[in-house]
Amino acid sequence: MPHESDSRSKIEQYIPLVKFLGVFLGEKCEVVLHDAVEKEKSVLAIENGHISGRAVGAPLTDLALQFVMTEKYKETDWVMGYRAQSSSGSPLHSATYFIREDDGSLAGMLCLNLEVSDIVQARELLSRFIQSAGFGGSFSLPSDESRISSATVETFTDNIEELTEGIIRNVVQQAAVSPERMTTAEKMEIMRTLHDRGVFLLKGSVALVAEVLVASEATIYRYLNKL
Repeated sequence: MPHESDSRSKIEQYIPLVKFLGVFLGEKCEVVLHDAVEKEKSVLAIENGHISGRAVGAPLTDLALQFVMTEKYKETDWVMGYRAQSSSGSPLHSATYFIREDDGSLAGMLCLNLEVSDIVQARELLSRFIQSAGFGGSFSLPSDESRISSATVETFTDNIEELTEGIIRNVVQQAAVSPERMTTAEKMEIMRTLHDRGVFLLKGSVALVAEVLVASEATIYRYLNKL
């Protein structure tokens, strides 16, 4: 495993690229450089941050955390085809490029978030025109291993507590019963889901999980040991 300072040095080489892409692609496209090691203060550089409302020092997103946990970077050089929302609620078309160390481990991620509300409106206009003109047929983009499900949604936050609590509460809310009524087996299933989503890679996550699941931190550590 490379030394943390070596990893940071390699990532910092991409900072000028963030500025370049941000200027070239324009204010409708956010460009973000993430450090995969410093998960709690992951954003090293960002252009057009008004799109997500983030700044330097913001944490990894929930989806980026999953990429780290599942080691998605070992399967492909980049991923695209997932959805996100701007701070104003506009739809975003997003993509992530993985930056690897010489030994293949993940050093960081370069992410693009393009505001597509204008494109969506244009598509709907064209669709109505095609239908009214009597033309048929449909078009679709080719799929490959670099694309992930369009149902996948990324959430942006500007602090680690909001990210961690958001993931935890999202998982717990999908359960059939409230934490107060959960059996040990049901809480273990919640723990497994949180583990798979990379929650326990984040500092302070055990205390937050304990609070939401109405359990002691010792109990959460015991569950983790069982996993």
